[in-house]
Amino acid sequence: MTAPTKTRRAKKTAPYLAQLDPRELVAHPTNLRTQLGDLTELRASIAASGVLQALTVVPEDGGMRIVAGHRRAAAAAEAIEAGEWPDGTPTTVPCLVRPDMEGLAPAQVVAMLIENDQRADLTESERANGYAQLELFGLDVAEIARRTGRSQKHVKSALKLKTLGDVAAEAADSGKLTLEDVAALEEFEDDPKAMERILKGVESGWGVRHRVQEEKRKRDDKSATETLTEELTAAGVRVLKKPKDWPWNCQMAKVEDLADADDQPLDVEALKTVEGFGAIIEGSCGNMRAVIVCEDPEAHGYKRTKWTQYKSPAQKVAEELKKREAEERRQKLLDAGEVRRRFLVEKWGSAKAAKTLLVDAIRAAVVMPGFFDRCEEELVAALAGGDPRDGATAGIDRLNRLLVARFVAAHEGNTATVAAGRYSNREHLVLPWLDRLVAEGYELSEAEKTWRAELVEEEDERQRALEQEEAEAAAELEYDDAEGYVEDAEGVRPIEDVHLPEGDVEPAAEPDAEAEEPEAAEADAETDPCPEADLDAAEPDAKDSE
Repeated sequence: MTAPTKTRRAKKTAPYLAQLDPRELVAHPTNLRTQLGDLTELRASIAASGVLQALTVVPEDGGMRIVAGHRRAAAAAEAIEAGEWPDGTPTTVPCLVRPDMEGLAPAQVVAMLIENDQRADLTESERANGYAQLELFGLDVAEIARRTGRSQKHVKSALKLKTLGDVAAEAADSGKLTLEDVAALEEFEDDPKAMERILKGVESGWGVRHRVQEEKRKRDDKSATETLTEELTAAGVRVLKKPKDWPWNCQMAKVEDLADADDQPLDVEALKTVEGFGAIIEGSCGNMRAVIVCEDPEAHGYKRTKWTQYKSPAQKVAEELKKREAEERRQKLLDAGEVRRRFLVEKWGSAKAAKTLLVDAIRAAVVMPGFFDRCEEELVAALAGGDPRDGATAGIDRLNRLLVARFVAAHEGNTATVAAGRYSNREHLVLPWLDRLVAEGYELSEAEKTWRAELVEEEDERQRALEQEEAEAAAELEYDDAEGYVEDAEGVRPIEDVHLPEGDVEPAAEPDAEAEEPEAAEADAETDPCPEADLDAAEPDAKDSE
């Protein structure tokens, strides 16, 4: 028989556990947590399961002051006041009473720091594991929510996180994925690649939501495409893969954008099941549609009616040949230009010869001064027989020769520009210039002859277009036998030529006011009752008066 063990009474300063009413506890005046936050879930949890972790309190002024556990005490008090405390359970909470800290304010603050600062919340995946263990004990979602004080939606999302794999769990633990976003990921549970695309590299829940929306659209498009493919296949229409660079730079073309050899549109319904035709599926956001296409329109002899960048093999060969011919012609024109410049120097490179072009050069300088900007200084120097920059001190003869040199060089520069295929607003001067050179004894090369013939054809076409435009303008005017051409449909009168006399004509003389005075006097005399009275005469002398 063993001797009874003696128990030593705890000292007054030793910590001990006690069940205390949370409504009687006093908040610490220097509590580090200034905001208790939302107590809804904590209150529900305490109402269901009580307070599981003891509060830390110290005896102060005949009562108990809280050091750690202010939120638990407040939530428990609210549950009691709201009548949510479990029936038959004492309205108390477990407290660790610390008499040893009574009156020791520094120790109390240290305790508050350790209690709050060293605590780490459960991660989402850890919380999900806890809910899963409760399921294994037979608790359903509703009971888990009741006992933990969480909403059923929260519990359900946490349990779903367990099934989404490690990538989703890591995103949730790092704060990039909330449990609310987990519900949106549920439909991608069967698609690990889509799940990876959604979660890869995201920084927040908003990034997840953007990618979820994109993946939903892709899934809707895929589903609509599969449905439409089945319908087309059942109707005997081949479903073709959309080619690269569709629709502007590929061989395939929409049947609705084609015409036959007679420029008549094609019958889409009649051709959709014919060999060489089929359908491609395009669209987005689930609104997919079938487009009937022809795989090789040129092979069927069809014409494309819409603009396209596509070139058939034959067109590419023709364009390459045309490009080579254009380059060969450009080179021949450059060679001809070297010979033409030598002719210019021989023809007008002397002071005497330059005088024959002086009037034309002066006229060009007056009418189109900007034309002289095209001069090639080397050619000007060869034509002028010296430095073209000496005009500042040159006499009249030298100035005339410099002007002619620039006139000739400007024409040659303009001709060379057009020959190279570059734009010139003086292109219309090239043909008259070539004709003038020929008249002066220059012989065109074969390339220049071909080019001149094209210029003649272009000029004729320009004149025909001009005449057509004038004819159309005249046709729009209404003609009246008495008035001639009157206002057109817009109320605008045509411009009429006014023929002025060749010589100066003095303006019509104004009527002479003095010449009209006798006639006016005669008219007045007929009506004057005293025509012979002299109203201005002085009064007669008395002796001469009768």
